[in-house]
Amino acid sequence: MHMVLREGFRGHSVVVTMNERRVYEAAGVTTDPLTARAAIFAVGAADRKARVAVAVSPGDLAATFEVDVAVHPHVAISLVGGSTVAFETSAWPFR
Repeated sequence: MHMVLREGFRGHSVVVTMNERRVYEAAGVTTDPLTARAAIFAVGAADRKARVAVAVSPGDLAATFEVDVAVHPHVAISLVGGSTVAFETSAWPFR
């Protein structure tokens, strides 16, 4: 699965887990205004379905969702406003 942290990150600490396994952790995550991306990473998925959880601070934001990796292997995560974590899935890479 290919994951991209997109818009709304401004010096945040971010932890992403997939099926209870930590797959990404970073501090100072900031969205680049030119690319609208803060980070890109790939994660091996052993199962067809994956439970993705994201924790972001400051703001103590947390969200979880399930994705069918075989159908939507690309996942984008954005921060919207001051209190919402948004997920977007796609069969194709995000541009």
